Amino acid sequence: MLIILLLILAFISSPVTAGEDETNVLIVYYSKTGNTQEMAYAVAEGVQSVKGAVAVVKSVEEVEKDHLVRADGIILGSPSYYANVATPMKEFIDKWYFEYELPLFDKVGGAFCSGGSRTGGQELVVISMLIAMMNNGMIIAGPLYEAWGTFGATSMTETPPHDGVDEYELADCRLLGERIANVAKRLNCSR
Repeated sequence: MLIILLLILAFISSPVTAGEDETNVLIVYYSKTGNTQEMAYAVAEGVQSVKGAVAVVKSVEEVEKDHLVRADGIILGSPSYYANVATPMKEFIDKWYFEYELPLFDKVGGAFCSGGSRTGGQELVVISMLIAMMNNGMIIAGPLYEAWGTFGATSMTETPPHDGVDEYELADCRLLGERIANVAKRLNCSR
């Protein structure tokens, strides 16, 4: 399993230059234990499943202004700390507002979150990140509106029977990536 994850990491994080007709989806995450990072790469798999979509996975520390400018879609991932967005992710969001002064009106956004327990506040963190996107004029889209009406993908990583992110939760991450890539691609085609 670890070898497969490393191969996926190498494939997805390798530099890819998006062509004019490609849809570029930036996946930005903060991860302390590796769970949110694992979810980020599952989101990237979903993006890559859409023909013409390119996934770019970056930790919050790696993202530069140009990454945000080039992205057609932006998906944020953070662990939940007592129902709060992790500080590095909050600082990243503040940076795009205050330092970069970027209007992201033509971008599609989504969010995902990992958390230790069933009531760890994952949904609140997803909603907080989505509100930040909406306040910046982004269009938000979730993975499962048609089926269950969820806003993003979440995981419960510590409460038994879980030990990390399970396959069901990774499948939700893939749906999120696919959904954002499809919506961003449709918007690209209409421009």
